[in-house]
Amino acid sequence: MTFTSQLDEMLIALRQTQARLLAPLDHQQLLLPTDPEIFVEDVMFYVMDEWAEDLRKEGHVLDEITSWKDPVSHYPRYELRLRGGAVLDMLFTGNYPESLHLHISKGMANKNQFSDAQAMEVPLLVSNDPNALLFSIIGGLKDFAKA
Repeated sequence: MTFTSQLDEMLIALRQTQARLLAPLDHQQLLLPTDPEIFVEDVMFYVMDEWAEDLRKEGHVLDEITSWKDPVSHYPRYELRLRGGAVLDMLFTGNYPESLHLHISKGMANKNQFSDAQAMEVPLLVSNDPNALLFSIIGGLKDFAKA
């Protein structure tokens, strides 16, 4: 399975997640929290948990790597095991609240290594709106798959 086809598999489930979660934003919560852990708990984990549910329906497994902890960015890291055996590493990076990126690469045997040969990075929106995070992930994956 090529890297692009692996991204297509991710996109299929992500579109299902987007269709399920599309909801109006609560405008009383427009301000980003000052504590990045709150953003991660309230927005990122919510989106990733919902996406994991849709990936599971397609036969894939998305797990957070709980041993990973970046004290600077506070963003999580995930491993996606696609049906058929391919593994992708998904690492959120950036400096809260200024930037957020999703780095996706071929999974390596050593969990502390990343593949540059088969990798992509998607700039994401930092917003309290889970829909904005979903839209930016989908947009980045679609743009990469087209290239």
